[in-house]
Amino acid sequence: MKRLALLVLVAFSLHAYNAKSTCVKCHSNKELLKKLGAPQMYMDPAKVDEEVNMAGEPTCVDCHLGNNKTMDMKKAHKGMLKPFYAAIGKHHKYQYIDRSVTNYDRILPRGKKRFAVLMRKPTKEAKEKYGIKKLMQLFYHDRDTATFAFNIKIAEKTCGKCHEEEVNDYKHTSMALSMYQRAFQDWTKSPPGPQNCGVWFADNYKTIKGECTRDYTKDMANSATRGCNKCHTSCLDCHYAGYKKSVTSHKFLEKPEAMSCYGGGRGTICHAGPMDRRRGAGYMRQEFAFPVGELPTDVHNKNGVTCLDCHKQHNHDYGHLASAEARASCANCHKDIVEAVKTSTHKNVDCSACHIQKVGAYQFTFWGPGIYEGMYNVFTKHKQYYGVRSEPLLVKHPTRGVWIPVKPYPMAVLNISKDIKPTGLMVRSIPPTKVKGHPEIGEPESFIVKRTPDQINDMYIITGTFNGLKYNNKMLAWIQMDKMSHAIGKGRSCESCHSSHDQIATTWYTYVNMKDVKKPFSGSYIVKATKNGITFTGFENHTPIIPKDGRKVEDFAPFLTKPDAWNVKGIDFSIPFDESKYEKELDLYNMVYAEIHQLRVKYKKVKNQEMLKKLKKIKAILPHNPELAEKMVKELASAK
Repeated sequence: MKRLALLVLVAFSLHAYNAKSTCVKCHSNKELLKKLGAPQMYMDPAKVDEEVNMAGEPTCVDCHLGNNKTMDMKKAHKGMLKPFYAAIGKHHKYQYIDRSVTNYDRILPRGKKRFAVLMRKPTKEAKEKYGIKKLMQLFYHDRDTATFAFNIKIAEKTCGKCHEEEVNDYKHTSMALSMYQRAFQDWTKSPPGPQNCGVWFADNYKTIKGECTRDYTKDMANSATRGCNKCHTSCLDCHYAGYKKSVTSHKFLEKPEAMSCYGGGRGTICHAGPMDRRRGAGYMRQEFAFPVGELPTDVHNKNGVTCLDCHKQHNHDYGHLASAEARASCANCHKDIVEAVKTSTHKNVDCSACHIQKVGAYQFTFWGPGIYEGMYNVFTKHKQYYGVRSEPLLVKHPTRGVWIPVKPYPMAVLNISKDIKPTGLMVRSIPPTKVKGHPEIGEPESFIVKRTPDQINDMYIITGTFNGLKYNNKMLAWIQMDKMSHAIGKGRSCESCHSSHDQIATTWYTYVNMKDVKKPFSGSYIVKATKNGITFTGFENHTPIIPKDGRKVEDFAPFLTKPDAWNVKGIDFSIPFDESKYEKELDLYNMVYAEIHQLRVKYKKVKNQEMLKKLKKIKAILPHNPELAEKMVKELASAK
């Protein structure tokens, strides 16, 4: 009897909402909400507790603040935290607007576009009243409404009430502070060098303006910074599962899922941005990748491996992009193969070098005049050159000595006043850099950012500054060389690397930014990397380009004005190998493959599952270490 009473008590405590709270009294009263004109705000308090799944804690005001002791609506909602949108339009340049513009339409998943299942449209009245063209992004209430940055002070007041240690750990991490991106304080300093995401605009306005030949304004900088902040995450971005079907919009996750890492359906794409849409070797791909439907999903994603299975967090920190732990995670499932590679001729070749083939996403990116986050900006990111590269380039990491796959493509920033000399092959390290913080939202007054060459795999080559542009002089050009990390699948053929010392890849693209052109245009080019350098040819191969009124082709396609700006001499990009040794190893591979086939036929006939399982293992090891596979086959063949 005592046991039954205990079970009843536990079951009740799981959904022990505070019935005296005026939040509960109002939002659980359908008739009252109907009279107030907000029937959509009805919530069953028991269902809320069930979805929150925190044993009746926290209360409404623990998460949302406000006043739960008054039935006066204005007083109850004073100081209450609410989700909000980023709007663009006549008076909103990617800026805050509250949910009244959607008539407080419930934030529940709708539609099939997973990256935007929580987005809503403004009402007709709100469009007219505020001049809104579009709602671009949903933000949760632990964000700063002015800058869209993660607001640490809000997190401490809310999540930190119960999760003080976690919030305290997280607020010091690179993700919470957008730490590494903020170390890019101007276009020209190298390292870290110019890069795809641009510079950290607002806090470095004077520096950036000082190296720009155009009228670069503070409003431009602030708008761009809000755009940058959308990709850097808060507590709720990871742990609130708004993208999941629910009754009361209160589902939470202890362990973030891949969809959390991919923006959670809020209209942003988070890690799909750098992975699927920039690098082109993403994890989920499908509708997150550009071009859509042209590239296969990562095999691990297909098999239910989550982001956090490989990217472990310690003290709420996920480390850096090339963490040793992430690299070592392959051995968690593929121990035999990892061990086999260690003693093979490919011991200094990263797994991804062989197991990533076609890559997509940006095939050019240029920072020039255009419309950015709803307003004209001198530095608009023209990135919509979406297409497919036939294969990545293999490059030996200058510090680690490991061959990794990268995607070299032309990039530039226009209207730069300084003359910048070319560099060699650079790893995108960050020398110790002091960064200004924002104490008003809980950040430190300043902090130091540092990234050593062995901690990063991304590379670049500055090819210099170029004069002669008619509208956007001068151009700082570089080759962006992001490491390919995901889109793991079937390995490349031996011939793809060893038929020639040169590396040649083809690219096709379609430019689809309708703010710049009246209709999309398509084109292609060839990348050739040899012992003597790297060249990009064939830029002239494109369909007609018809710019929109006010846009110049040079703003978004300077490769047509300066087609040779990205050709580099004097850097060895060839693949070194001994032809005779390669032929012998290929002969060995084919011979062992034939022996495995013969043995598989033999053991299939007698239905010897144990031997077939061993052969399957040897077959997997064969391309990674033919000598070891030969030894294993001989041992198996001689076994009785």
